[in-house]
Amino acid sequence: MSKKTNDIIVIGFALFAMFLGAGNLIFPPTLGHLSGKDWGFSLLGFLVTGVGMPVLGIISMGKCDGHLSNFTKNINQLFGTFFIIFVMLIIGPLFAIPRTAATTYEIAIRPNFGISSVLSSFIFFAITLFFVLTPNNVIDRVGKFLTPALIAVLGLLVIKGFITPIGRPSDPSVDKIFLRGFKEGYQTMDALGSMILATIVISSITAKGYTEKKSLLKMTIWTGLIACIGLGLVYGGLVYVGATGSAVLPDNLSRTEIVVQSSEILWGRGGRIVLGLAIGLACLTTSIGLTATAGEYFSKRFKDDISYRATVIIICVVSFFLSNFGVDNIISIAGPILEVIYPVAIVLIVLNLFAEFIPNKYFFHGAVIGTLSISILQGWVAAQELINNLLIKLEAFPAMDQVALSFNTTINVLKTLPFEGIGFPWLLPALGASLLFGFGYIIMKKTETAPSMKEESGENKDE
Repeated sequence: MSKKTNDIIVIGFALFAMFLGAGNLIFPPTLGHLSGKDWGFSLLGFLVTGVGMPVLGIISMGKCDGHLSNFTKNINQLFGTFFIIFVMLIIGPLFAIPRTAATTYEIAIRPNFGISSVLSSFIFFAITLFFVLTPNNVIDRVGKFLTPALIAVLGLLVIKGFITPIGRPSDPSVDKIFLRGFKEGYQTMDALGSMILATIVISSITAKGYTEKKSLLKMTIWTGLIACIGLGLVYGGLVYVGATGSAVLPDNLSRTEIVVQSSEILWGRGGRIVLGLAIGLACLTTSIGLTATAGEYFSKRFKDDISYRATVIIICVVSFFLSNFGVDNIISIAGPILEVIYPVAIVLIVLNLFAEFIPNKYFFHGAVIGTLSISILQGWVAAQELINNLLIKLEAFPAMDQVALSFNTTINVLKTLPFEGIGFPWLLPALGASLLFGFGYIIMKKTETAPSMKEESGENKDE
C-alpha cells in the first residue's frame, strides 16, 4: 500500500469517526420506525443532508484553504462573523453539546441506573469541564479506542438486525417520506460542523506533506468519500433496523427509547447495556471536543473580554441547564432554527465549490438573500407547535386565531414554490435572486463605463 493510499484511509476514517457523533445515532432508527416499508426513500433524504452535504462541506472548505473567513468572504465581513458565531452556538452550547448529555442520560443512565437527569448531567459536564481545563491527551487515547468499539457494537446490532429482523416493516406512519428524511438530516448539524471539522482535516493533510493546492484538494475529496461511504453504511443499517421494528414497537416512543428497545430485542439486556455505555462514552468525548473547540473560538474572537477558562465554564453551565429539557425537546427547539440556517449553509457550500466560475460576489449575495427569504418562512412554520404550546401556557387564546392564520398563509405560500415537497422551496428563489444581483451588477458596471468611453471618444474627435 502506498503512503498516499494509507494517508487517505487513515484521515478518511478519522473524519468518519468525527462525523459519526454518538448523538446522531438516534435519528436513523427513528426514521426507519416512521417510514416502515418506505425506509429506502427516507434514508435517501437523510443521506442528502446528513452525509452528502457535510462531505461537500469538507471539500468546499478545502477549496477555501481551510479558513473559516474564506468561506464567507464573498458576502461581507459582518455577515461572515455573525454566521460563524451562530454556527458555533448551534453546534456548541445551544443544541449539540446539551444533546450529548441528554442522549447519554436517556440511553445509558436512565435504563440502567435510574438516577435523575439533573445529577447525570451534572456529573457529565463536571467530567467535560475537567478534561477541557486539563491539558493532556487522555481523551484522545480514549477516543481512539471508543470509536472502533462503538463501530463494532453498531455493526453487531445492524448485522443481527439483518439476520434476525425484529419484525416486518409496517406501512409508513408519516407523509412525504423523502422530505422527512431530508429534514431529519438537518438535526445531525453535520453540514454546519463540517466547516469546523474541515480545519482539523486539512491541517492533518498538510501535516503529511500535501501542501500544494491541487494535491490538497484531491486528498480532501478522497478522505471525504471514505467518510461518506462509512456513514452511509452505518446510517443505512440503522434505518433498516428501525424499519423492522415499526410493526413491533409502539408509535409513541421517543427517539432514544426506539434505540434502547431495539437493541434489547436484538441482543437482550446485556446488549442494551453495552450499546448504552458505548454511546454514552462516545457522547462524552464528543462533548469534550465540541466544548474545547467552541471555547477556543469564542476566547480568541473576544480575547480582550473573556478567557478560555471562563468561556468553557459558561459553555458547560449553559449546556447543563439546557440538557435537562430532554433529547426530544432540544430537537424540537433546534428544528425551526436549523430550518433557517441549514439552507444558507447548503447554498454557501455549493457556491464555494464553484467559486472560480462565478463572475462576482453579488451572485453570492443574491443567493443568500433569496434563500433566507424562504428559509425564514420555513422556520416560522416549523415553530408552529412550539408557539402554540407557549400561547396555551400563557392562556393567550385570542392570539391563537391570528397566529393560526399566519401559519396557514405561510404554508400556502410555501406550497406554491417548486420542489417544496422534497425540501428545496428556497432553490428557485435563491437561483433567481443570485442571477438578478450578479447580472444586475454586471449591467450596472457596463452602463457606468459606457458614458466615460463616449466622453473620451468625443474628446479625441475635438482634437
